[in-house]
Formats: sequence, C-alpha cells, structure tokens
Amino acid sequence: MKTRFAGGAFALLPFLAVQPALAEEISADDTDEIRVETALLHPSAGLMNDHMHDGGEVMVGLRLERRRYAGRNVSGTDKIDDADILAAGYTVRAQSMEMDMVMLDLMYAPNDDVTLMVMPHYMWHRMTMVGIDPMAGGMDMSGGHMSGGDMSGGHSAMLGYGESHSHGAEGFGDTLVSASYRLAKGRDLRAHVTLGVWVPTGADELKNADGTFVHYGMQPGSGTWDIEPAVTVAGSLGSVGWGGQASYRWRTDDANGAGFAFGDKFQSSAWASYRLTGRLGATARVEYVHEGAIEGHYNGPHRHSSPSDIQGNYGGDTVSLGLGANWFLPVGQAKHPQLSAEFAVPVHQKLNGIQLPQDWRVSVGLSQTF
Repeated sequence: MKTRFAGGAFALLPFLAVQPALAEEISADDTDEIRVETALLHPSAGLMNDHMHDGGEVMVGLRLERRRYAGRNVSGTDKIDDADILAAGYTVRAQSMEMDMVMLDLMYAPNDDVTLMVMPHYMWHRMTMVGIDPMAGGMDMSGGHMSGGDMSGGHSAMLGYGESHSHGAEGFGDTLVSASYRLAKGRDLRAHVTLGVWVPTGADELKNADGTFVHYGMQPGSGTWDIEPAVTVAGSLGSVGWGGQASYRWRTDDANGAGFAFGDKFQSSAWASYRLTGRLGATARVEYVHEGAIEGHYNGPHRHSSPSDIQGNYGGDTVSLGLGANWFLPVGQAKHPQLSAEFAVPVHQKLNGIQLPQDWRVSVGLSQTF
C-alpha cells in the first residue's frame, strides 16, 4: 500500500472547491408561475463530484474533453533542446499529443443527504514522434537491433533525423464510482464530502503492432484499484459565487498486471462565478495538480528510445487557469438542461524528468436533471 503525498492532501484543504449556487427566479411557463432554479448547477465543466442533488433526483450527463500537448520538451521548469535530450540517451522525442475523453455522468440521490455517481469513460491518444539523432541507423535503445523499416509499431527507433511518425491508442478507461454526503446546505454555504473508487475497467496492457507496449501515458486504464476522497465547499453572495475542492487519488497497488503503477494524484481548485443573466453564468478557476512519477516497470517487451518510454518522465506539478460559461438551455418546462464549457491553459509547469508540456485543455458538458 502506498502512502506518499498523504500529508499534502490535508495541507492544501484551504483550496477546497464547490459549486456556486446562485438562485434566480425564472418563469416556468406562460402561466407566470415563479420557481427558484440554480443559476450555475455545475461551477466548471472540468470538475467531478462538484455538486449534489435533492432526494429522488436523477441526472444524466455527457462530457467531452480534449488535452493538447505540444512545444519544446521540458525538464523541471526549463525548456530543453534536442541536443540535451540526445545526450540523456534518447534518439526520439515527442513532438505533439492529443488526448480525447468521453465521459458519461450518471447520478442519483436516494435522499437529500446522499448522492451517488457512476462515471465510465472512453479515451483516445494520438502522438507524433520525431527523430533527433543525426547518426540514427536503426539501433533500438531497448537493446535489440531493428531490421527493416516497419513504422507500424508505435514510434520507431529507426526514425531518421527530423523524420516524424504518428501513432495512437484507444480504449475504455477506469470507471469512477462515488458517494457524496452533504455537510451543509444553504445559499451562503454548502459543503459535502465524497468517497470515490476507481474501478480498473480500462486496458493497461495495450501493445503496438510489433508486440511492444505503448508508452505508459497512452494506456487508457490504470490497472489498479484507486481510492479518491474529496471535500467540496461553496457559497454565494448576490450574483457572485465562490467555491473550492480538494481531492487525493491514492493508488492502492504498487503494480498492475503490466508491472507498473501510475503515481498518486492530488488536485485542488478554487473558483469564482458571476451570474450574467438568469440562464447564463461565467466562471474563472485556478487548479493545482501534483502527480507522482510512475512506479515499477513494464514486465514485457517495450522501448527505451524516447522520454515517453521511461517511467521517471511522468508526473510533476501544474497550475492552470480556466475560464468557462454555464448556460441553461431554453428547452423544457421544468428542469432545463445545462450546457457547460471551460478552456484552460497551464500558467506553471514543473515536470519530472523530460516531458512534452501541456498546451491547453477544453472541456464541454451537457447534463439533464429529472
């Protein structure tokens, strides 16, 4: 059982997050019936377990997220040149990567104090590699000599200097199952705690066409049972809302079936929101993420020719700033569907080893409560 970073989860609790619930009177239909509706049900399209429901309510939601990684490789906070990457023993580096996720949110509140959630998701990864060795002649850095020029198996150590190659991997990711318990409910202050369990439903042993494992970061599943407690707090004053959330994802196993385990992850968010109209709100959010390096090592054929192949080149610290909007769609007579979007960019990255930095992230969500 791994216990690293456990103290950090408590040290940063002041950054806790929540939904800013802003009440607004909206005419339900042409009979001028007045009812109260939350103006910002979800504070951000990029957050999970950020809100609760009243007893008997059911919510169905769909989220889409894309992350783009690009630019010069980074070691710590410093950008590094290809010559430095080559000197570190690599002949290939990542040039760009896109990661897409589709998540299904299913929520049910058996009573006012408890909300249950199940969230399966599907992931796509696509990475472009480029050769950086002027003397490249087909020697695989994992120790074997590559014969021929087959580029079908992920990236190839035979990439000539300046040559690029794209490859991808996809599959179902792990499934989050969680239960949230309400601590406080009111306009000025709301709070709840959440206990989540990540069920290892995703593949963690995907391989390239040549039989080698794909890069660690392109595996859609973790292969480990993970526990993720979280605390969420929120409040509002007039048209202004505020919130915060802190969570800690603890990998309970030291290794999965492929021989490795992703690092523990601590996340905290703080945000503010402003009600523009009865149906439209704007949000601004600051997010901090700390993730440990990968532990263990692939127990089957794999490459060592790029930083993405080495477990020490994963994890680090990232601070991002996100701007978003939430809109109640003018459809339906009772509870309106909500469309949410957020665009986020990193403002600080301190990465372990040598990595391709994150460029931006966009999240879009559509949800309906019944």
